[in-house]
Amino acid sequence: MNYSNRRANTEPSFLPRFHHMIDQLQVHPHIHIIDLHLPSPASRADIAEARQLAGGHLLPGMEAFYLETNGLMVQWEHTLPEIQQGDEHDLGSIEILPIQEVMQSWQEVIWFEADTEHRFRGVKPLDFFAPEACACLVQQVDGILRPTIYYHYLGEFLYDTGVNFIEYLERLLLSRGSWYWIESLCVQTCNSSQALDFLRRMSLLFADFQPALFQPRSLPGIVQR
Repeated sequence: MNYSNRRANTEPSFLPRFHHMIDQLQVHPHIHIIDLHLPSPASRADIAEARQLAGGHLLPGMEAFYLETNGLMVQWEHTLPEIQQGDEHDLGSIEILPIQEVMQSWQEVIWFEADTEHRFRGVKPLDFFAPEACACLVQQVDGILRPTIYYHYLGEFLYDTGVNFIEYLERLLLSRGSWYWIESLCVQTCNSSQALDFLRRMSLLFADFQPALFQPRSLPGIVQR
């Protein structure tokens, strides 16, 4: 892909890096792309509405990202024999939602009125990488977004990854969305079989993989609302 016509600016620019990541996947001898979608940029009106719903401020980097592409989807599978398991562990999935969907009401999808504690009312899915789990924003009761990205397993738990939006995208690019890579960032899940499998297969699949970036940064807790 040719990036020469892309406008240079001082804000973070991630779309060319996602194009490069996709190019790498397409030429990889052990990777097959299943699905790919790069939508048009979000409108400034969409951004303004999302900002208003977020208490007046989106996370740093969000506006720049969504003005390049209003979400994106990449799904792939690997066929490297020595690590192939024949199940979802062979997959990679990125599904960053359009900004309008991120900031919409997620009542009766993520949280339910019948749950009187409303434990996950503030969850705003960002990257719905699996039907049952996502990377998400968390909106506080005052409407302000928490500064870091969270890992949410629907109906069960919510863990802080300790990384902000820009840092999340940087790690997403290096992980290529490999199955449940996000678990490597959270104290509660960094030693799970899925996190350990992710670290092993990525080191074998990609020479530029940086395992030092995929470990917990802090000691996050479980957010209840």
